Amino acid sequence: MSAYVLALLLLAPPQVLPPDPARDAWQALQAGDGEKAAAAFKTMLASNPNDVRALTGAGIAAHMTGRDDQALSYLKRAVQVDPDSAEANSYLAQAAYVQGDLDLAIKAGERYMKKSPGDREAAKQIEVWKKEAALHDSYAVAPTSHFSVMFEGTTQQDIATRVVNVLEAAYTRVGAHLSLPTDSVTAILYTGEQFRDITKSPSWAAGAYDGRIRIPVRGALSVPAELERVVTHEYVHAVIHQLYPRIPLWLNEGLATYFEANDHTWLTGRLRGAEVIPIGRLDEAFEAQDRADAVTAYAEAYLGARILVNRLGQNLPVFLTYVSSGTAIDQALPLFNISEADVEQEWTRAISPSTPARRPKH
Repeated sequence: MSAYVLALLLLAPPQVLPPDPARDAWQALQAGDGEKAAAAFKTMLASNPNDVRALTGAGIAAHMTGRDDQALSYLKRAVQVDPDSAEANSYLAQAAYVQGDLDLAIKAGERYMKKSPGDREAAKQIEVWKKEAALHDSYAVAPTSHFSVMFEGTTQQDIATRVVNVLEAAYTRVGAHLSLPTDSVTAILYTGEQFRDITKSPSWAAGAYDGRIRIPVRGALSVPAELERVVTHEYVHAVIHQLYPRIPLWLNEGLATYFEANDHTWLTGRLRGAEVIPIGRLDEAFEAQDRADAVTAYAEAYLGARILVNRLGQNLPVFLTYVSSGTAIDQALPLFNISEADVEQEWTRAISPSTPARRPKH
């Protein structure tokens, strides 16, 4: 192509493309707009209910917007239409795992591997799932109307009973502030070694939530207050995952810490002399291997969540719904007649009283 022709193309006005639901849907997914993507895929499926890519995309969009049951349904349909679709099986495996269906996750993963035998990360993940499934086959289950607690036979029976009681208490207390989850929550008790092996959590982690609450018990009955703190913290993550899945990680962790039934003075005291982590970098700090950095992140997030809970009161669930739907925090606060600048100044003073107030990045 000559330079002259290339120059003409560069100067030409952009071409106006006709509406294309498929293009719009996948672009919306890439942009993180699950609601827009879901609507576009729904339009596509209305004209072709067996469109495998549209079913797969609809499943991804449903997961992105916190509708995991719906995501699983779409992806199952996609695989029914085309059992050999690598893309559909890959996402079905992940969705099934989040929903606690290990058998389906493994089967879908193995179908994916037949089409993508060189994907070493997927192969490694499937082996981890198989190991987890084998471990859980030996577990006992304590079901209630709201929870299902899995544990290792009679050796953990007393701890399992304690966990059930803590979860039921948290269901009522946390529900009064955040609303009640729509689906049953599963909690799994492990030894410390099993917990690290399955979750790959940092060494300082006392629990994890990835669609199921996972707790390393390690002498839990000797320190009941710590068990209650950890179980409650992870339960809040379960509620947020079901009801407000797209709020920022720092707010998720901050709320989980806030609703723990204990005194947080020790936590905020760790901020004395610590280097303040800008709010824009808090999310990555929660993944840090360094415990001191993680404690600082939790303390800052806790203070931010405490301020929002106190200022929003009964409006907290509505605020979280806005934020989870894609409304930025600085745009959501004025909807409740709350000044963003006041919240930021209070947060900065609480974290570092001697530091001049600055405007954190959201």
